[in-house]
Amino acid sequence: MQNYKKQFAEFLVSADALQFGEFTLKSGRVSPYFFNSSKFNTGPLIEQLGQYYASAIQQHAPDCSLVFGPAYKGIPLCVTVATALSKKLNRNIGYFFNRKEIKTHGDQGTLVGQLPQPGDMAVMVDDVFTDGHTKIESVDLVRELCKIEFSGVLVALDRMESSSRGEDAIAEFQLKTGVPVWSIITIREVCLYLKNRIVNGNVVLDETLYQEIERYLEEHSIR
Repeated sequence: MQNYKKQFAEFLVSADALQFGEFTLKSGRVSPYFFNSSKFNTGPLIEQLGQYYASAIQQHAPDCSLVFGPAYKGIPLCVTVATALSKKLNRNIGYFFNRKEIKTHGDQGTLVGQLPQPGDMAVMVDDVFTDGHTKIESVDLVRELCKIEFSGVLVALDRMESSSRGEDAIAEFQLKTGVPVWSIITIREVCLYLKNRIVNGNVVLDETLYQEIERYLEEHSIR
């Protein structure tokens, strides 16, 4: 496992963005863990988060020149990722995002930021992958307005489980769009690394909790 993945797993725990316990999800499933991206709510945390995204983009799409964030959660993400990636690659990386509302004055464009040009390599960033509808809309929008293709979509954590309909939303998205989906880390990688490991003076994932997550994944994992 790459070092940035190991550091990211500990970062998730330190920021309280990855919590262990009993959580009822929107789907109705009772999960032994919960990922809450709203915990990255300070300057230092969002800056550090951007660095992990940048490391993953450097691995999967080193020729990336633009970072796109779908409104709303993707907006601060694309800014911090473009900033971190610019420093990491030592070249200017642009960012852009979409408006959800129609603007009737001033700049009335649907896209905001550095608009893609022919030859640009764009990566979409978001926190998680749920049903994929927003991301499909974003791919279609950018294709229509800018005539470019995304190199890939990068999310923070891949839960590796089926949707509420029992389908693999990521596989469906890739089939419909032809755009690959990557994650900084998967839940299995998180568990393998954190199992019985001391983080901030405590073992956050002991053998009992590890087995609970394994049983959950055995029931709901699609990959």
